[in-house]
Amino acid sequence: MMHRPLPRAGDPLPATERARNDHMTINLALSLLLHLTPPSTKPDVETLDLETAMSDPAWIGAVPERPRWSPDSASIRFDRRRGTTEERDVFEIDPVTGTVVELDDEAADRLVGSGDWNRDRTSMVTTRNGDLVLFDPASGGVEQLTRTTTIEYRPRFLRDGRIAFERDGRTIIRDLGRGTEIEPASIRFEDPPEPPADPTGLAADQRRLFETLRNRAEARETGRLRSDARREARDHDVTGPVRLDPSLRETRRHLSPDARWMLIEAAPAGRVQRKSDDMPVFVTDDGYVDVRSIRPKVGTIERTPERLFLVDLRDGVAREIDLDDLPERRVDRLASIRAENTAWREAIDAKDAGDATDPPADPIAPASALRSRIERLASVAGRDSDAEHPPETDPRPLSIGTVAWSDDGALAAIQARSLDNKDRWIVVVAPDVAIEGDGTTIVEHLHDPAWIGWRFNEMGWLRDRDTLWFLSEGLGWSDLMTWRPVDAADAEALVPDGDQPPRDEAVAAETRQGPAGIVEPLVAGRFEVRSVQRHPTDDMLWYRSNRDDPSQWRVERVDPSTGRTESMIDDPGMVESFSISPDGERVLFMHSNLEAPAELHVRTTESRSTGTPPLTHSTTPRFDSIERHPPVLVDVPGRHGRPIRGRLHLPPEGTEDDRGGRRPAVLFIHGAGYLQNAHAGWSRYFREGMFHDLLAREGFVVLDLDYRASAGYGRDWRTAIARNMGPPELDDLEDGIAWLVENHRVDPDRVGVYGGSYGGFLTLMGLFTRPELFACGAALRPVTDWSHYNDGYTANILNTPDVDPMAFRRSSPIEHAEGLERPLLICHGMVDDNVPFQDTVRLAQRLIELGKEDWEVAIYPVEPHGFRTPSSWLDEYRRIRGLFREHLLEPTGAPAPDTMLP
Repeated sequence: MMHRPLPRAGDPLPATERARNDHMTINLALSLLLHLTPPSTKPDVETLDLETAMSDPAWIGAVPERPRWSPDSASIRFDRRRGTTEERDVFEIDPVTGTVVELDDEAADRLVGSGDWNRDRTSMVTTRNGDLVLFDPASGGVEQLTRTTTIEYRPRFLRDGRIAFERDGRTIIRDLGRGTEIEPASIRFEDPPEPPADPTGLAADQRRLFETLRNRAEARETGRLRSDARREARDHDVTGPVRLDPSLRETRRHLSPDARWMLIEAAPAGRVQRKSDDMPVFVTDDGYVDVRSIRPKVGTIERTPERLFLVDLRDGVAREIDLDDLPERRVDRLASIRAENTAWREAIDAKDAGDATDPPADPIAPASALRSRIERLASVAGRDSDAEHPPETDPRPLSIGTVAWSDDGALAAIQARSLDNKDRWIVVVAPDVAIEGDGTTIVEHLHDPAWIGWRFNEMGWLRDRDTLWFLSEGLGWSDLMTWRPVDAADAEALVPDGDQPPRDEAVAAETRQGPAGIVEPLVAGRFEVRSVQRHPTDDMLWYRSNRDDPSQWRVERVDPSTGRTESMIDDPGMVESFSISPDGERVLFMHSNLEAPAELHVRTTESRSTGTPPLTHSTTPRFDSIERHPPVLVDVPGRHGRPIRGRLHLPPEGTEDDRGGRRPAVLFIHGAGYLQNAHAGWSRYFREGMFHDLLAREGFVVLDLDYRASAGYGRDWRTAIARNMGPPELDDLEDGIAWLVENHRVDPDRVGVYGGSYGGFLTLMGLFTRPELFACGAALRPVTDWSHYNDGYTANILNTPDVDPMAFRRSSPIEHAEGLERPLLICHGMVDDNVPFQDTVRLAQRLIELGKEDWEVAIYPVEPHGFRTPSSWLDEYRRIRGLFREHLLEPTGAPAPDTMLP
């Protein structure tokens, strides 16, 4: 088995064969240590080829999926793919002995998953096949509580030992001792009934003339009133009805742990009308063309605004939580953007009319409004920036994100975001005060002129304490913050008159008779925190971070009472996920490295330990023995002053080009935009990684960069593309090429580029707007016009086409297609419901009308956005390799050398 070294980020490339051999020795020893059942003899080495790389990944192995603890913490369950099918088998493994047992379907169906524990952890409630079950850890027994055709879900223990769950959209409370079930309240979106209206016209005359009719009407009304009074007097009746605005509908509900209060999220009753796009399917079972409805385009749907109501379940009264006056909620964040676009349109109209002396704004130049993004943040912990704001308007519509009750039900934390995604608020509510109309406290107001980060909205309470933890990008990275209430006198003493508090002593500034509080950083720095979990039995918070190296994700824990952090799992590579056992004694995690997919590991939670072997070995003997050369992690100097992390594949030693030692190069561009691929773990682009290995053996240098907008590098890196998708990322790719030319003997005239989805978009932008940069490119399933992409992703970055057409024109490849000068291959699946095939069809028509040559489209009639069929993968990558061979190895069209791979 042959391997290249597995360096840490920042390590220099091996300079001598001796250094290479030393690294190989270390890696080979580590590889053998990590295999539970290593082969006794070295197997024959097989050379990787393209057919193998693009085949079904079953040849690599069936890696563990959905790892989870048994309720008694005695075993671990996980799924594995069955061969080349989409079916999964269930396995159970002993974390001490490593014994693995495959469960049959009947045994797998009997398993009880994780659930919610009572306060003394003597019982756990969960669901199995849609029914409620109770687990007793002392006996290991399982009691089935319901056996219904309806689905029960979200079971949890209340503080008094009862359980609450949802059924048919209603909250049910079950008394385990008596077996009774009640609804805590009847919530109705309707107006209260009114007495019958007095008759008019002929009916009034009838009542006036005939005493019998008058008596009957009075008797009906008396009976109705008596019936209503008796129903309300019955002890077993549900509280209420609690009537809310009939123009609304319920979206979610949140019962407090003491069953005293309920928060109700509500939205307009009328469903939003969405105009979905249509996608034809040509290869069908019956031979007829099918048409499927897919997601709407950006800006074509009305986002649903929400409101929040607090219900007193004892007295049956409700009050809306007033969020209208959240800090800066009345500021129109898009006003300056609308004004800029208006001026731009007027300039274009004037130019078209011949009245303009200056040309209209260049649609590919960075928007001047982006400067505001550099002057960070508009507010932190409720504070406003010094910048002037547009005139106030009606409150911007918002959506309710997370709602979290403290363990005792005395406080509720509410996270809300404006529908334009420029602001996020965290509010704490004291329900006993809020029911009277007050009792809310602003914990944090976060404003980002670009957009609020999607991943950094985790929030929860410490165990049996009134301390809230939450993630915030307020200082430019994902920090773990805490808020705790303090007496009003103490809060006032913390901030001298006229002084602005520093971040680590920020006092919640907006309080309406709610608990004043202090916001402090618990874990903060120039790194990101994710995946926060509260330990099952103590006060520790566990989380993943890339503290010391942006590529290496590890597990840490922090003691909120002292702020002391401790690294618990920091092995070289990447912790992809982790889970603490129900008894709190061990941690299960999935860990991978550059050479192999993730395997299951278990360690104690008491102290840090390293180097323990994995519980599983999932790769096949063929994968283990095949010759592979993992990439190395490198840092490329960026013109913006920050390094650009990347994966680098170099040709083997001794591979020289016949052009004065200069080599061809390929830049791979990962998809999703906001995704990290230059991490120290196994890449989701494993096929592409093996393809890059093949290209390197053919003499190519391959570089895969985490360009700006990639994940893992902080807020400014993430938002660098706001209203301007393409140029910042291409700057980084251009810096990557310059670095390759200087450091790895790359020929700048022989650089190709390719990528899929967002990578396909950037490939087009590179070929269209910087034709001198790349000799050729392959755009796979590319976005060609952002006005045709979905709303949830696009509107955050570019706003909407009606508000900000400049941003869409600046950022859409189809607007710049006239710049194509180099060979282009486009590959697209025809049943792609993410980036519809229509994107490529429209671009093709544009290229035809522009008279462009040397471009082609390869279509894949049965493939969605992510290809599923090995034959399609192979065909696509044969075309990509052919493109690079023709235009980078032998630009004159001469045949490739005999040494090329098949």
